[in-house]
Order: sequence, then structure tokens, then C-alpha cells
Amino acid sequence: MTTLSDIVFILSALFAAFALLQLAKNAKLKRDNKSYQNIFQHTNDSLLLIDIIDGKILYCNIGAQEMLGYSLDELLTKTIFDIHSKDQLERSSEVIATVYEKRGLIYSDLPFISARGEKIDVECSAKVEDFAGKVVIFISARDIRDRLRLQEQIQKQSTIIEQKNKDLIDSITYAKNIQEAILPSNTSMQAAFPEMFVLYKPKDIVSGDFYWYNSVRSSLDTNLAASGARLSVIAVVDCTGHGVPGAFMSLVGYTLLNQTVTVPEINSPAHVLDYMNRELVHMLNKKMDEIVINDGMDMSVCAFNSQTMKLNYAGANHVMYLMRNGQVTSYDGDRQAIGLQSRERLKPFTNHQVTVEKGDVIYMFTDGFEDQFGGENGKKYKSSKFRDFLLSIHNKPMADQKKNLETEFITWKGKHEQLDDVLVIGIKI
Repeated sequence: MTTLSDIVFILSALFAAFALLQLAKNAKLKRDNKSYQNIFQHTNDSLLLIDIIDGKILYCNIGAQEMLGYSLDELLTKTIFDIHSKDQLERSSEVIATVYEKRGLIYSDLPFISARGEKIDVECSAKVEDFAGKVVIFISARDIRDRLRLQEQIQKQSTIIEQKNKDLIDSITYAKNIQEAILPSNTSMQAAFPEMFVLYKPKDIVSGDFYWYNSVRSSLDTNLAASGARLSVIAVVDCTGHGVPGAFMSLVGYTLLNQTVTVPEINSPAHVLDYMNRELVHMLNKKMDEIVINDGMDMSVCAFNSQTMKLNYAGANHVMYLMRNGQVTSYDGDRQAIGLQSRERLKPFTNHQVTVEKGDVIYMFTDGFEDQFGGENGKKYKSSKFRDFLLSIHNKPMADQKKNLETEFITWKGKHEQLDDVLVIGIKI
């Protein structure tokens, strides 16, 4: 039987347990308060504690007060929904529900509204916490207006740059059309050389490499032809650089080559190079006291008489290969470029005289192919490898040779960037 004293004892024990529990809760509350106070006082972000039940603002730091333009007492009378735009209450409620469901959320599509009605773009990190016996949302908000303004400025500048780049590319692409239009047609070249190919691969949109062809009459009796005989003249030219600078030089070179057919004294490939050298030096040094131009061109010129089966060749830092019966004969040009000497140091170019036979194959080319880096070790293709490859394919039909060269170049280059413009011309006699 329970006595009155037993009841008193039990009640005393319950009161003591309750007191201890309350002391523990108070101690935890003090620790929580101290912890949050420490966080709230040592951050530059705006911090708010929100009651998850009704959205009431339980506490905020100085940063939040300054950003929103309210005092602490004013904010403690408001809810999170009061500092959101009225037209975004649905989104505001959705965010609160998502934070509770996922126990946390980062969002930047819900701006705050200040005491002055100013929209404040913020990036918020919200997390669910237990505080003072309540489930609260701890929101850390960062003002991102300056960041957004900077991003907008960057986007505007990016748009301007993209448009300028597009305009530039469009202009260069149109220049490519002009450059390709002045190149000799395949029809005219194949009328003189029915079996031939041209492999032409500019590094950029426009090229510093170009080729030239003309059918001319000899004005004098020479070892190549009697006066009045028809000659087929072809040139392969590599201007200094590539892209736009190289393309401008190519137009200069093309113009000078066209002029050579109007000068009666020019009757050999060597004469063509001498004229080109002299005129280019003159053109590029008109304003040498104002502008320094260290540009020129390497080139080779070949004149062929189909009646006598004679061919004359001259080169400026170029070589011509002649393939016959599985053998290679190299005709080296002079080791000097066009246009890079002073007028006082100009040297005449050498004319090579060759008698060709039916079935011979000649190759004229710039250095873009053999200088290309690639292969397993990322090395240059090199002239010896290029010569051997030409020898290995020279008996094939000319169209097949072009395909083989294209495949070889692409395979060798692999993932490496194309180093220079590539130009190879093959002619079967």
C-alpha cells in the first residue's frame, strides 16, 4: 500500500528529474546561443534564423540589418515572406518546403526586398537546424548585385567580341574567295598538263602559299624554244608567314608574276626570279626609313616546251624532284629568297636545263608538308621522308597520288596543329 510519504518521495524525484532536464536544456540553449552568436558576429554575409512553422524571423545579424535597411527590432516583427516580393510568395513557400524536405538548399532566384522597396539579388544557403526547442531555418544570404552587374558587363563585352570576330572571319572568308579566284583554273592547267594534281591545304582561311600558271610565247631564240614557240610556265610560291600577312604577300607575288609575261627580256625561269627579286626589293624598301619589312618569298618556276620535251627550272630556296624509272633526280634552287636582299647584294638565279621523257613525273612544292610535326614522337616529317614517299607513289595515277598525299599528311599530323600552308604540285609528262 502506497503511503503519503511514498507519493511525496516520487513527486520529489520527478520534480528533481524535471529540474535536471530543464537545467540541461538551458545549458544546451546557452551553448546554442553562444554558438550562433559567434557565427552571427564573425561573418560578412547576412544571416537570419527563421521559424519553419510560420516563417517568423527569430534573429538576424548586423549584415542582414544593413542590407535590408531594417533595425533588429523591426525585423523581429516580420516573416521571411515579408522580405520577399509579393509576386513571388508561391516560390518563397516552395523554397521553405524544399529546404525542410532536403534539410538544406542553395538558391539564387529569390531576391530580397529592402525597407525602401529595392530589389536585392542574393545567393542563399539555407539549412534546417534545431534551436531552442524549435526547428528553424538558418539562412546565409550574400548580396550578388555587383557580381551580376559584372557578369552582365562581361556578357555584353563577350557579345561585342563575338560579333567582331564573326565580322573578321566573314571578311577573311570573303578574302579567301578572292584569293582562290585568282589562282589558275584546273582546266587551263590540265590543257597543258593533262595528268597532274594540285594539293593545296592552307593552314588558316587564307594562305601565304599560292601557285601560278601561264601559257606564253618565247620572244627570243633560247635553248628551251625558238622565238614564237608556246611554253607552259608554272610557279609554286611560299610567302613569308601564313594567314592574312602571307595572303597579302601572295597578292604582291601574283601581281609581279603576271607582269613577267609582259617583259620581253624575260625568257627563262631564272629571269622570272631575277625580276621578282629586283621588283620585290624595290617595292618593300620604298619606305625603309619609316617601315621595316623583313618579308619575302621562296619559289620555284618551271617552263616546259611540249614540242621539244625540254624543261627549264629555277628555284629560290626550293627544290624540284624528277622521278624516272624508280629513280629520283633533285634540282636544287639557289639558296636565297626573293625580296630579302638589298639591291646591292642581288645575285642572279641559276637556270637548270632538263630534257624530259614521256612518263617522267616532276614535283614542285613548298615546305609545309615536310616541316609538319607529327607521328608517334611529334617530330618533323622531313624532306628525306617526303622524297621517299613521293618516290613510292609516283607510278600511280595522279588522282590517286593526291589522295595518298592527303592521307599521309593527315595521318602524320594526327592531333598536332597544322604548322604551315601546304602546297604540292605533281605533273606527269
